[in-house]
Amino acid sequence: MSRGPLSPPELSLLRALDASFDRLTEALRVVEDQLRFAGSLRTLPGRFKALRHEAAKISREVELAAGAPLAVFRDVGSDAGRPAGTDIADDNAYRSSPRRSGQGDLIGANCARAREAIRSIEESLRAFSRAPDELVHRAETLRYAIYADEAVAIGLSRRSGRLADANLYVLVTTELCAGDPRDITRAAVRGGAQLIQLREKSMAKREFLSLARELREITAAEGALFIVNDAIDIAQLCGADGVHQGQEDLPPAEVRKLLGPDAIIGISTHCPEDAARAEADGADYIGVGPIFETKTKEHRRSVGLDYIAGASQASSIPGFAIGSVNRSTIDEVIRAGAERVAICTGVIAADDAEAAARWFRAKLDAAGAELETRPAPPPEEA
Repeated sequence: MSRGPLSPPELSLLRALDASFDRLTEALRVVEDQLRFAGSLRTLPGRFKALRHEAAKISREVELAAGAPLAVFRDVGSDAGRPAGTDIADDNAYRSSPRRSGQGDLIGANCARAREAIRSIEESLRAFSRAPDELVHRAETLRYAIYADEAVAIGLSRRSGRLADANLYVLVTTELCAGDPRDITRAAVRGGAQLIQLREKSMAKREFLSLARELREITAAEGALFIVNDAIDIAQLCGADGVHQGQEDLPPAEVRKLLGPDAIIGISTHCPEDAARAEADGADYIGVGPIFETKTKEHRRSVGLDYIAGASQASSIPGFAIGSVNRSTIDEVIRAGAERVAICTGVIAADDAEAAARWFRAKLDAAGAELETRPAPPPEEA
């Protein structure tokens, strides 16, 4: 049933909606492409693709309410916000758009465009009497989804460089150390470990904090990242670079409310679904395992070598193979596809922790160098 011709105010709202939907879908597509092709992420680009598709669905519903495609109402020539000198043949047209300083700036700028556009859409729909209330609600829901995914995307682009070249992660547990954990930590870092995790499940809090502060000083002086297992309060008090969490622990977004936006957060994963969810939730890296049975995870059955490839296919944030990765197993772990490993007793229980770390680091570096010489796989279809 026809509702009669559109009034001038309604035409103005539809022009605003047309422009805002264009800005929204363009911005979401830029972010999606940057995460997919430049960031090589797997799960997060799909989230932005889903946002873009929902925006398109809302746009089609608006067109049904208006009785015509939104492009029909477009009037570019009379748009007061159109930059001067933007004709196709104008050599100065490029001046209307600033250059970006890098991928992070590009992602951030387009997330901001998406936020502004969806807010304009939501408010315009509230004023457009032909739009049903359900459509306004969907626009509001989409706005909050954009907010959430923007936080993840911006955070990953800010922090990813800190882990880009890290391949040797050493877990320090006092009861398994062959010597003083301070000396072991210093030796492991000097041998090539780029990350140190302090993992103490039963140590009294005061002692735990004191040790964490000392290891924080050692790692900072030696240029390594320092991660605390589970204990967010200890990580916060000692100034750690981040925390490692289990599947039942707090999600990354909640942890960063306490530790700040630059905190590195790792998540233990045991199946491809865990790996994909960790990336989508904003984790910076994942633990992949336990590959073999291990003393540090006696409650957890091993997942086997096949999960190394499974985790890599499900998530493209750094993944560290963990679980009895030692001198006897490192070669098969690497053959299974691991480029990064997390090692405990193989280093901290060795007679010479520095030499042990250097040996593992050399193995990983050699494997990485060999991988770089292999032909690149063909690009995926867009």
